[in-house]
Amino acid sequence: MRDLNVSDLVDQVEESKVDDFVNGLDSNMRVQTDYSRDSFDDKWVDLYEFTMPYLDKIFRNPKRFITNEEEIIKIESAKKIGVESIKHLAKHTNFIQDIDEDTGDVMPSKLLNVFKEETFNTYENRFIYTLIHYMIQFIRLKKDGSKKDPRLKDNKKIDYTSTTMVGEEKVSVNISLNTTLDTSLNKDPRYNERIKKLEDDIENLKSTEVYKALEKEDVPFVTNPIKRTNVILKNVNFQYAMKLWDYLNEHLADKDHTEQEKKDYQDKGQLKQLIDETFLLEYLTVNSINNKASNKDIEEAKEKTLSRMLDKIIDMNPELTKKQLQEKLGDQFEKVKETRMASKKDIEKIFRKYMDKYFAKISEVSF
Repeated sequence: MRDLNVSDLVDQVEESKVDDFVNGLDSNMRVQTDYSRDSFDDKWVDLYEFTMPYLDKIFRNPKRFITNEEEIIKIESAKKIGVESIKHLAKHTNFIQDIDEDTGDVMPSKLLNVFKEETFNTYENRFIYTLIHYMIQFIRLKKDGSKKDPRLKDNKKIDYTSTTMVGEEKVSVNISLNTTLDTSLNKDPRYNERIKKLEDDIENLKSTEVYKALEKEDVPFVTNPIKRTNVILKNVNFQYAMKLWDYLNEHLADKDHTEQEKKDYQDKGQLKQLIDETFLLEYLTVNSINNKASNKDIEEAKEKTLSRMLDKIIDMNPELTKKQLQEKLGDQFEKVKETRMASKKDIEKIFRKYMDKYFAKISEVSF
């Protein structure tokens, strides 16, 4: 096949025959397609796996907040009197029960008691707490709604018939081509295993101190739009958590479906034109059988080529004399003769390259 020189087929056929073939061509091509594709997206698995280490850092090093709870209590219940208690009593003298005139000691009946408590109930922690719930919900939707074996089916069939007349010679062809594709879209054998690993990682996050504390307090979920606090904006762990949040909010409502399309039509466009040209190529191949050019034909072809070449040379340099022309042709003849053998293989490679592109174009046309 590598030694096939298609240009020889054209050279060996009279131009009038090719014209007759093309002008008399009567072709029909029926195209039938049956396509179906189940929706399948495993990008979320990659995103979960990428983000999980950053979520783990957040839960292992949570942000804490100190809260002050104030309460007015009887003096008998007071265990510690701080600055806040004294300041409050100075403003609320009605809580003073007695004053010792000799010592100046003050005996209050009630005091302000301030309780300082450390809490995980910060906006940033509630953001991550809500994100974990969304992650669990998204996994559940993917497991319950997706097909266990999502598939792609793509079947095509073309029936091509064509006839033409080249002089008194009748030429016809019948082509029937079928292609069938039925393949799984899930190419990852560890897909289910990876999801199980993600579920285990999420359970580990739920077992952390901060998650349990927020769950015990039954803190409310955060909602969009997310507040861009300094921590969320500048902390790299929260930056990646925010990217996962945006992805889940964009795709949480996605529903799995099957895209289907069936067609049955007569093609009259590029595809048919390519098959018509292929039919011509087939005819030229068959026509070459017992139809070799005679020596006379070859000589006539050479004479015509030489004549065209000389016309171009004279047009470019009308003042050129016969002697100058002979000298130039003699010099060029020797140069060409020397390089012909060396360049022959390169020329063949170039020709094959363009022929390969032609056949690739035919095979890549979408039915």
